[in-house]
Amino acid sequence: MIIISVSNQKGGCGKTTTAINLSASLASLGKKTLLVDLDPQAHATYGMGIHAEKITGSMYNVMTDQAEKKKKFIEDILVPAGEGLDVAPSHILLSTIEQEFTNKEESVSRLHQILHSLSFPYDFIVIDCPPSLGFLTFNALRTSDLVVVPVELSSFSLMGVDKLLSMVELIRVKLQHTPKVLALPTMVDMRTNLSRHMMDQIRESFGEHVLSTAIRQTVHVRESQMKGVPLLRHCPKSKGTIDYLVLAQEIMAKTLPESEFAALTPPKGREVVTNFLRDFSVRTESASEVYIVGDFNHWSVSEQSRLWEKEKGIWQKKVFLGPGKHRYKFIIDGNWVTDPSNDHIEPNPYGGVDSVLEIT
Repeated sequence: MIIISVSNQKGGCGKTTTAINLSASLASLGKKTLLVDLDPQAHATYGMGIHAEKITGSMYNVMTDQAEKKKKFIEDILVPAGEGLDVAPSHILLSTIEQEFTNKEESVSRLHQILHSLSFPYDFIVIDCPPSLGFLTFNALRTSDLVVVPVELSSFSLMGVDKLLSMVELIRVKLQHTPKVLALPTMVDMRTNLSRHMMDQIRESFGEHVLSTAIRQTVHVRESQMKGVPLLRHCPKSKGTIDYLVLAQEIMAKTLPESEFAALTPPKGREVVTNFLRDFSVRTESASEVYIVGDFNHWSVSEQSRLWEKEKGIWQKKVFLGPGKHRYKFIIDGNWVTDPSNDHIEPNPYGGVDSVLEIT
């Protein structure tokens, strides 16, 4: 059972959006997943379409000091939110829980005890932390194997990260537990110089602990929040949906045994983006914009086909492809070119040649 906390004390960085859509993506890829809403604002609960009148209890009822006396267990409050996905909802009363545990030494492990007392296991548990570094966040970090820190590409988003890392260090010293911390760039628009500058600052702050996946800006995020559903259900082919599926796969690759990750199969009957992922890249020092077009996107030049300049002169994009033969080309400042890293080319009906990639 792999436990992941999504935490950043700065609001508006995509923390809850990440918790919701990472959970839904892991479940869509066949992993039994539990989303724990530990934020008293209950945004993750509402974001999954769960309203107060529909629940029999919340994380407050489970974490309160009276829970054991009243025989209230986490299984009693779980709400199904789709195939392979459950939610442990939150409530505003959770904001008062810290007062109950004042001066109680074992209180910092309360959530750890609850999650490890589950009568049935999950593959992944994703915790949406509150936007603060208090009792609840400490509980979440103490029980987590991995901490994902969403970092919006603005100067303010990095201001609270040092305090979060200090809390992780305190947990290491006091409890001999060290969760791995990874930064996740969110609300990314790599067309701007500011975004590129902030990406450099994130790499400088986190070093090698930056996820390869970045979450792009998309209006579909707000639409899905209004409807109370994950992106995967609202718009399966949105670039945000694809980004979170890529994130789920990257986290699985970092946490699961290689054999288990290689055998990944989405559940039958689910309309999800296929999990054949290919990373396309091209080096061109002077280009201002680069696209990848092919039969997999109807040879369409759009924001969805734009590559990002992740490093100076190196343009990259991850693309989901199904099995079969795929023809494609790069468009570099209006010039159509084949992939210089792929020797497999075939003539096309227009007198030129296309790069070809075959997936079996």
